[in-house]
Amino acid sequence: MGNAQPRRGNDAASLPSKMCVEREIKLGDTTYELFVGTCKCGRHPVYRLMRTCGALLSIYEISEDDYQNLDNYVSQLHASYTVDVTTRLHALREAILATNSNGLFEAQGMHPSRVRMIDKARLICNRFSKNGLLKEILEHADDIDNDVTAAFILGCIATDSQWLALHEEAVFEGYAHIEGRESGRPLALAARRRQGKRTRNAVVTAASQLYDQNSSLRRNDSKTAECIANMKLAALRKRDGTYLGTEAIVKHLRATRASAAKLGKS
Repeated sequence: MGNAQPRRGNDAASLPSKMCVEREIKLGDTTYELFVGTCKCGRHPVYRLMRTCGALLSIYEISEDDYQNLDNYVSQLHASYTVDVTTRLHALREAILATNSNGLFEAQGMHPSRVRMIDKARLICNRFSKNGLLKEILEHADDIDNDVTAAFILGCIATDSQWLALHEEAVFEGYAHIEGRESGRPLALAARRRQGKRTRNAVVTAASQLYDQNSSLRRNDSKTAECIANMKLAALRKRDGTYLGTEAIVKHLRATRASAAKLGKS
């Protein structure tokens, strides 16, 4: 993936409907991933570059020209460590619009502190929009010589700094837990399947012995399961010291019969 090159002459019809990673670039401890897809209407291509550095994540919506010259764009972005001003401001406005989609502030199901935060952002955005300051921030994104934009950038940096100080360790612990769970899942599934086979074999063996003693049990799975449960077989003992219940034993009996019938038909 790291050696893949951007495609030339992209049009919306040739791109995936959902954003997917087309290329990955690693520079030191920072990873850049290029996501390519189409807009909501499906008519225009969309290019987004995600930068991850430790627990910090930024997303940049880039142009067709930047997409075609990705290496140069990433090189400049990495050197300047530009804040994703446009994307953050767009995401904030989208969050505000989502709560005002029906002409009133809808906050059902939201935490009170988030309601207050979004509402305050709404008031500030409305004021900035009337004064042309939102346009100024977007037109001078990451320009620290522009006081309005610089103030916005400083707010972003202050937020990121506080978030990292409070949550970075928890984020990495969470990722480690997820990775450990994912890597151990195949082993756990394999062990569960082996245990299931041993359990079913024990149930089938016990049932065969009971059928030899009382053939009428072949037509009564519930009674057979009750008899097997009363045997307290070691193979049916669970980790907590209890034994497999009659309902579970009935399921094994019926599954075995269904499997045998299927093999007979084939």
